[in-house]
Amino acid sequence: MVDDKTFFMRILFSMIIGSVIGYERQFRNRHAGIRTFALICVSSSVLTMIGLHIISIFNQLDISYFLLGLILSIGFLGSGLIYKEFIKGKNIVFGLTSASVLIITSIQGILIGLGLYIKALILVLVVMFILLILRGIELKLGLKQAFYPEKSEEEKTAG
Repeated sequence: MVDDKTFFMRILFSMIIGSVIGYERQFRNRHAGIRTFALICVSSSVLTMIGLHIISIFNQLDISYFLLGLILSIGFLGSGLIYKEFIKGKNIVFGLTSASVLIITSIQGILIGLGLYIKALILVLVVMFILLILRGIELKLGLKQAFYPEKSEEEKTAG
């Protein structure tokens, strides 16, 4: 069972980790941003701690079904981020990266909820490397085009 201090620290850590990833998505003008990713990470962490609590109360030995349901529900939510547009004579699919990052953010929340802080930090570093460095490599090599419009100065100041 998780005591109140540990519960609070895990929620705080989840919020920070989710916000870091959400900042990158919001900075890139994507549909899901800081609040969405922070809430996903926090909720996954809390639900994992509830699963740990269920183990201690009901003598359950397995919360894998609980975690499976959590990941499936986040995947369903992520599917709402995926859409297709016809641009420059091509059908372009948007939102796959954001949906994938939503799922991995949920997994980070699970790691934090289980108390695996170092693993969660390693995972956030890997995710940020993929989002920042590999994106740049894709663009430089011409493997991907940036179809999203950049925010105008008015949009940036309006918030």
